[in-house]
Amino acid sequence: MYLPSSCVNLCGPLLDDHSFLFLDSDERSTYRFLAMSKLFFIPLLFGLTACIRPFAHRASDPWLASPPALSGEFDREAASVHLRWPIASERGFLRYEIQLQEGENFSTVAEVAERLDTVYVDERVDADRVHRYRVVSFFGDGDSVYELVSTTVDGAFHSFVNAWPTVEGFTPTRLAINSRGVVHVVGAGSGQVLRYDRAGNALGALVYAEGKLACMETSTLDGPALAIDADDNLYVAYNLLRAEGGPQAYWSKYDRDGHALWTRSLEGLFARHIVVSDKDIFIESISQLQLFDRDGERKTQFLIPALLVSSLRMWQGRFAALIEPVSLLESDWQTPRLIVYDNADRKTARQVLGRDEKSHMDRGPGVLRRPTDFVVDEINNRAFVINAGQHRVEVFRDEKFSTRWGRAGDGPGQFRFDGQVEVVEEMNTGRTGLRSVVAGGIARDEEGFIYVADSFNDRIQKFQP
Repeated sequence: MYLPSSCVNLCGPLLDDHSFLFLDSDERSTYRFLAMSKLFFIPLLFGLTACIRPFAHRASDPWLASPPALSGEFDREAASVHLRWPIASERGFLRYEIQLQEGENFSTVAEVAERLDTVYVDERVDADRVHRYRVVSFFGDGDSVYELVSTTVDGAFHSFVNAWPTVEGFTPTRLAINSRGVVHVVGAGSGQVLRYDRAGNALGALVYAEGKLACMETSTLDGPALAIDADDNLYVAYNLLRAEGGPQAYWSKYDRDGHALWTRSLEGLFARHIVVSDKDIFIESISQLQLFDRDGERKTQFLIPALLVSSLRMWQGRFAALIEPVSLLESDWQTPRLIVYDNADRKTARQVLGRDEKSHMDRGPGVLRRPTDFVVDEINNRAFVINAGQHRVEVFRDEKFSTRWGRAGDGPGQFRFDGQVEVVEEMNTGRTGLRSVVAGGIARDEEGFIYVADSFNDRIQKFQP
């Protein structure tokens, strides 16, 4: 190749101490030049390319991507968790695993095989504990399996807020909360109504009885009962032991500021439950249901079935009762039920909550054992039941089990619903004796916070809505 002199002149600046001039064998001058820096760059370029190529390939591997962002919605009314995450890469995709933390490790609660299906709903989630989730995407590459772990989300339902003690030996059994958030508590051990604000600060007690209270054991402990009307008037129904003969039933009324308005005796054998419905006051004894106006005047009475009723309340204008199966002669139920009736005579059931045990060892969700009380969330059609025989709170929604929390103990979120109380053993004479019983109460304020009378721990516990 012949290089014109003009080219030589133009290329002259490229010729330095590291440039070479070659002559062809026919002695015709041919200028070939290569800068040494360029010469060394070529193998370096090939070397870098060889090193980068596998990393560039690996960077495209989906399991090496950043952790996918997991989002979660904790639905407290439905006691469920709605999880969403980004769609995984199609290359090598095998499955998703939804995992829940148990202690220090995560365990799989569900698998999703469809890559485009990135929504999962975990239902019937237990309350009063933190639930932490993650989603693991699995990919295959030849014989190898790789994982891509998402970020985590966590949350809880009905978390413990705080607890406060009552008077020692008070044995709180029932609660009621007025529109101003004042928590009223009655117990088997004293003729007082203990009052607290919603943080548990004492507001002073109301004394409704100086004498000794009479309590009775049916399916659970029957002690004093209370209810609050729409004007925040307080009503207390209770029984007192007498020197001779059986116990005598009474009821007292207080205005919203705690001033005593009146106390009246009651007919019937042992007052057990009191319920307010609009302008009417219902008081149930062992044999009858009496209807009063707010001034304490009796309007009528109803004969009622001889049922072992643990608790009686109103649910959307209808009577609802916790009933033990031993009193349902025509039923094949083996465990208690929460029943909503059509009317006061309780002959026709509208709703039935609870289920029978599958075996004598069944302690699973929805099985009620010696329930003592319940409260209703009418807006969301939920019932919170003190499942005293299992030391927990059971929640039902739309007649089905929803969630639960609690166990035996004296720590936060733990309960002791069983203990010993002096009860009337002979109704005609008023003779008493010490017995092992179950007791516990529950209430809900206007913001949805739950309050539990932890009877034999002598305290009140408060939980998130």
